[in-house]
Amino acid sequence: MTREQFLAELEFMKKQASQPVSSAGEDVRADILQGPERYRLLLENLNDAILLLRIPGGVYEYVSPNITDVFGYPAEHFYRKPLFLRDIIHPDYFDYCKENWEALLEGNVARSYEYKIIDQKGRERFIEQSNKGLFDANGQLIALVGLCRNHTASRQMLTLKENEQRYRRTFEYAANPILLFERKTGSILDANAAALDLYGYSSGEMTGLGILDISVEADKAALLLKSSEMNIRKWLHKKKNGTVFPVEAAASSFSQKHRKLIEVIVRGIEDRMRDEEELLEREARYRCLFEDNAGSMLLINPNTGRIVDANSAACQFYGYSKDVLKSKTIDDVCILSREHLLRDMERARKRECGHFYFLNRLSNGEVRDVEAYIGPVEILGEQLLYFLIHDITDRKHMEEEMVKARQLESVGILTGGIAHDFNNLLAAILGNVSLAKLHLASDDPAYEKMIQAEKICLQGKELTNRLTTFAQAGGPLRKKVMAAPFLRDTVALFLSGSNVRCEFEFPDSLWPLEIDVGQVQKVIRQLIMNAQEAMPEGGFILIRAENATVAAEEVPSLKEGPYIRISFHDHGVGIPQEYQRKVFDPYFTTKPAENVKGTGLGLAICYSIIKKHDGYMSLSSKVGVGTTFTIYLPAHF
Repeated sequence: MTREQFLAELEFMKKQASQPVSSAGEDVRADILQGPERYRLLLENLNDAILLLRIPGGVYEYVSPNITDVFGYPAEHFYRKPLFLRDIIHPDYFDYCKENWEALLEGNVARSYEYKIIDQKGRERFIEQSNKGLFDANGQLIALVGLCRNHTASRQMLTLKENEQRYRRTFEYAANPILLFERKTGSILDANAAALDLYGYSSGEMTGLGILDISVEADKAALLLKSSEMNIRKWLHKKKNGTVFPVEAAASSFSQKHRKLIEVIVRGIEDRMRDEEELLEREARYRCLFEDNAGSMLLINPNTGRIVDANSAACQFYGYSKDVLKSKTIDDVCILSREHLLRDMERARKRECGHFYFLNRLSNGEVRDVEAYIGPVEILGEQLLYFLIHDITDRKHMEEEMVKARQLESVGILTGGIAHDFNNLLAAILGNVSLAKLHLASDDPAYEKMIQAEKICLQGKELTNRLTTFAQAGGPLRKKVMAAPFLRDTVALFLSGSNVRCEFEFPDSLWPLEIDVGQVQKVIRQLIMNAQEAMPEGGFILIRAENATVAAEEVPSLKEGPYIRISFHDHGVGIPQEYQRKVFDPYFTTKPAENVKGTGLGLAICYSIIKKHDGYMSLSSKVGVGTTFTIYLPAHF
């Protein structure tokens, strides 16, 4: 039967059904229901749609009128395009349906299968289809009759049931306690096993309680019932036995069967709070040891050398704020090669050595001697090194002063003995030279040689006098002098006729001194000579003097008390860094060996004189800028 024949037959059945009923109407209706009308009424009143599909062309021979109810598309769409169904299949099901269509072409008819389509309004529909194949006399599949049903509602019900089952399993077996409250009354409707275990109730007991039966904070309970979404970081709950304990709660609301419900996930935080308290206590101890430590402390990442943290003492010592110091690495403050630093930090990390000596540079460029105690420490899971740093610059200077004093004492004893013996030899030589001159005529060539020999002996005697001054064991012969006039007169005496001028900066109330005038004049003379040699083209010397009350251990080797601090500053060539700690050593000089003035005793003698006056002498110098000698002499009242 062709499509046209089938439609004509249906039209005939419609006309028959619309004719008026005769007196024998009951018989006519019975005849109609027994004919083709019976099938038409059956097809039009089915909830399912019927499709008659020609194989293999895919042309729809017949589509039942209720196709729109099932697929959401009118029948014309199916008649208009072969295999129209293929165009509306959901992408997720396309491959699955394609396999079924390929099986149809091979003569294999799937009895029943389910797929999803997108209807004319863009909504998804689940279709359940049962198939029946029509075959010719040779057994070849020529058509397919499909019975299609809209399965969306039942599928949604099934999905809902599956979701409810899934939710129930999740609810029951969740590791965290979960409570279900009715929002209006605050009654507990349900509780999972973890909640029953946490609060100590049975399921029947728990569902008979309200939110205030498990909470000791009514304000938070009321707030929870009002809010749709809420997180409470700390909430005190109580168990069946009355024990109060802290929890965290996360609440979310939803509606079910016209009731507003609140699901609350509870987490006991007793252990965590105990851990947090211990952590805070450890951190407080650490902060007390770290921040309040009088010593400078740094935390260093041994892998990168980055300064992770610094205490207040370290910020004060280095002259940086904490933020600036934390932006630096240990290389920025320590004057050592990176390889040397990494090697020392590795030794400290392995606990092979924990005591080191470094030179550290401060923010103002000053270099200080430090000793560092270094060791490994773990903070918040990070492996770090702590540096406990002590400034030992003054201590080292004091040790150097003590060593220098012992050296000067030893050299002085030796020099004194040599000077005494050498002076005796010079006296004998000079006596013989004088006697030889008496036996020679003034025009004798040898007479001139004797005069030269006599001059050399006298120069040698001057050297022995200097050696004797350096080695003199006795104390200076002191007398009280006014500091300002003494300095002005002495400097003017030694600068007479020089191309170097002097400027003074003295306060009006400068304290008096008690000194050996001759010895201190020698010191001033030597310092003036050094300044003149540093400025061969001329220049000026700035001499400052001021009252200074020295505290204990403020200046190396000085006792606590009042002093006059005198500084001599020239603008000469300066002294290289590597020579500055040697300038007071006996016989150290940077002048050529053939220079008769370069004996190397001048500053050593100055240092010895000031030391015997219970004072202190130091220098600071920068190449190309100048040199400053500073002297501390005890004041006298």
